[in-house]
Amino acid sequence: MLLRTRITLIVAAGFVALMLAMWSASVLRDRVGQAREGELAIAGQSVLWREIIAFQVASLGRVLDRVDASPSFRLTLGFADRAGVGTALKEAGVDVDDDDTYFEVVGTDREVIYSGSGAGTRSVLDAGSLDRALGGEALGGMRQVSARQIVVLATRTVTLAGRGRAVLVLGRNAGLGMERFARGINAETTLVTLRGRVAASTDPALWERADLSFTPRRAFAEQVRVGEKTYAVTGIPIQDLSGSALGALVSFVDATATLEATSLIRSAAIAGAIGLVLLGVIGLNVFLWYSFRPLESAIDVLQALARGDTSVTVDHAGRDEIGRIASAVVALRGNVQALAEARRQRDRVRRRQETLISSELKALADAIDPTDREQVLALLARGAEVAEEDELKRVARVLHDLSRRIVEQHTRLSSMVVELREALVTKTKLAGLQQELEIARQVQLAILPKEFPPDARVAVHGQMTPAREVGGDFFDYFMIDETTLGLVVADVSGKGVPAALFMAISRTLLRSTALFERSPASSIRRLNDLLAAENEQMLFVTLFYGVLDLNTGRLSYVNAGHNLPYHITRSGEVTEVPSTRGMAVAVLEGFVFAEGELQLAPGDTLFLYTDGVTEAFDIDEQPYGEERLETLLKSGASDWSVHDLSERVLASVHVFERGAPQADDITCLTLRYSGGQGPRRAR
Repeated sequence: MLLRTRITLIVAAGFVALMLAMWSASVLRDRVGQAREGELAIAGQSVLWREIIAFQVASLGRVLDRVDASPSFRLTLGFADRAGVGTALKEAGVDVDDDDTYFEVVGTDREVIYSGSGAGTRSVLDAGSLDRALGGEALGGMRQVSARQIVVLATRTVTLAGRGRAVLVLGRNAGLGMERFARGINAETTLVTLRGRVAASTDPALWERADLSFTPRRAFAEQVRVGEKTYAVTGIPIQDLSGSALGALVSFVDATATLEATSLIRSAAIAGAIGLVLLGVIGLNVFLWYSFRPLESAIDVLQALARGDTSVTVDHAGRDEIGRIASAVVALRGNVQALAEARRQRDRVRRRQETLISSELKALADAIDPTDREQVLALLARGAEVAEEDELKRVARVLHDLSRRIVEQHTRLSSMVVELREALVTKTKLAGLQQELEIARQVQLAILPKEFPPDARVAVHGQMTPAREVGGDFFDYFMIDETTLGLVVADVSGKGVPAALFMAISRTLLRSTALFERSPASSIRRLNDLLAAENEQMLFVTLFYGVLDLNTGRLSYVNAGHNLPYHITRSGEVTEVPSTRGMAVAVLEGFVFAEGELQLAPGDTLFLYTDGVTEAFDIDEQPYGEERLETLLKSGASDWSVHDLSERVLASVHVFERGAPQADDITCLTLRYSGGQGPRRAR
């Protein structure tokens, strides 16, 4: 490729790189602008939606004030006259026959006194909100009353004759406020629940065609192409009156015209830039062709000299660049002739040296093993096949190969002696270590409880399968007194002997602490302070510790960073035991642990486990997971014995692994509360 062509290509590449940089900067600026616009849209829509909800809550509050002031409402409600209550409500501005209106009256016993729908005795308010309303607080906000219906609620606390305090709850379909919101921002709007179900929409067909994939709990702003139009889509999360996530409000603003205008301007700018670059490159190439013509003549002369043709001369002479090149070519011709003669002399000397070195190498080859000696001699015998100018390199290569083989032979012999000695020592140590690990395994399994003494009020079964000879999991259950049972499942960080030792210390300290501290939070706090005081190995343990009153079924517990146990009711309902959000034990000295409570009914089952169950992997590296465990428990765990439940979980994990090695210790502890009072049964 000619020099002028390369220069032209380099300049053209520079222009292209500059254009790409400018285009990238423009795209980045547009994206930053879009992100900023999205943030502003999210903030503005959030404020507008809160104002609309506040307005609707205030409007509902005024209606509730009229209902509270209605004597006919109080009179007919006192006589449980549903028709009369409905008439009184209509006079106050509440149409209970309207599908978009929700009205109910809840008493201090949390039972629904009157419901506009006439169905159910359970209030739409959650327990916390109902307690606040009964305490006299006027609540207002949104609430999901069914799978596809969200309403805006307002409450008033009133005092009824003969019934005491009661809460008036009035709600209207949130879709009415959503339509006002859509008109306010001139957009199509859809209200969806946390499960992605549509509660209300101004354009259901657009929502279906958009087929968005998003998380209702997070705000987002993006552009979506639907058919031939492009929409600026904004989603803002919404909350219910207790502050929990309820769903999302998604709006579609038609941005097709704006984006098409922007795209047209960008295309015109790119076309103009490409035209300017083409004109510049063509002009530069013409200029270089004119400037490089004298230099090309000089290059032709140098190419002739490279072929050995010294008859070609340079016609151009002068003091410019071309003249200096001609003088250099003449000097080069003389140097080439002198170099050829020197090279012939050097070759003769090198051949004599090679013959001498080859004979010495053959004598040295006799000092190595027969296989290497034959390979070295084969390399020397190939001298006739190598070009003459490579003879010395071949000899040097043979000498290097011979030296390497001698060093490798000595190294192999030395390594074999050392490895033989180390193998004998290692074999002796390994036999002793395996024996000690087996003893440690038997000792560790021996300290775990084997069988719970028979008791009419409770049945307990535990099982641990270590991943190695010894493990870091443990479970325990013990009677604190005649009516109180302590139970714990724990998982020590790490595996092997250090985890097993830490497990034994933790179990012993917890047992001794539990006899003096009846509160689970106090026991775990003292255990944490003891273990964290001198924890140089930085080990820690996650655990679930509970204290069960066998007469009442009340379970007080602390969850220190452990997997959430499952509460299985007698009817087969499976739920997770709420977390107390505690930190793992032995991480931070002085940490205060929160305490939770759970009421067990007769026939209820508590299933505790370590992460060796849910984090078991099959041969495809897929985890067992909580969903698979919940599905197994829902398939009849309430009807299985405590022993069968643990065995079925362990069998399910082994079937899932399909022969894959066990990745972690697996521990299960099952407790079934039977209720009742009295002493333990005899064996």
